[in-house]
Amino acid sequence: MAIAQNRITDQVAVTVVRQHLFAVTPGEGLIKKDLSAGEDVIAIEARGLNALVQTSSRLLGFSGQVLRWSEQDIDIRENVIERRITSQLILVRTDKRLYGFQGQIGHWSKEDLGPQEEQRKVLVGDNVAVVVTERRALAFSALTGGFFTQELQIGEEIEDAIANDNIVILSTTSRRLIFRSQLAIWAELR
Repeated sequence: MAIAQNRITDQVAVTVVRQHLFAVTPGEGLIKKDLSAGEDVIAIEARGLNALVQTSSRLLGFSGQVLRWSEQDIDIRENVIERRITSQLILVRTDKRLYGFQGQIGHWSKEDLGPQEEQRKVLVGDNVAVVVTERRALAFSALTGGFFTQELQIGEEIEDAIANDNIVILSTTSRRLIFRSQLAIWAELR
């Protein structure tokens, strides 16, 4: 017997009026966030209970669960490569850092990348995101928050990768690496 899984429908919308952002939710009205003088809005995305506004100087995450905005400053020399948003998390990749937004509590986490650390693969499910570089796999869990690192061995290549809403499995040339969002630890099978 299959268990039905209830998907979270989109519950948040964002609009800009003059120098103010407004997160609109079905029941609680409007939650305002002021933009700074000269701050430009670059992108707005919303999914499920989360919304992301990328501006010229920061990332603004909105949590529909706690009904608040949370901000994360970004360096003006930092280039945003990709934004991924699910009903439970937000992942923003730049050329210098990874940013993860935990929707349940409206909190940002960040992880610095090393000099010339090349990002090779990105996997995102509802509660988990993994970025693989040539040196390591960095997992973000929406359930526990924070980034969790698994070092890769010299010359170890990812041959296959799968992700569902809560689990990522990386098959390498020498082992399988498993990350589960609820446990927030890497496991290894040989």
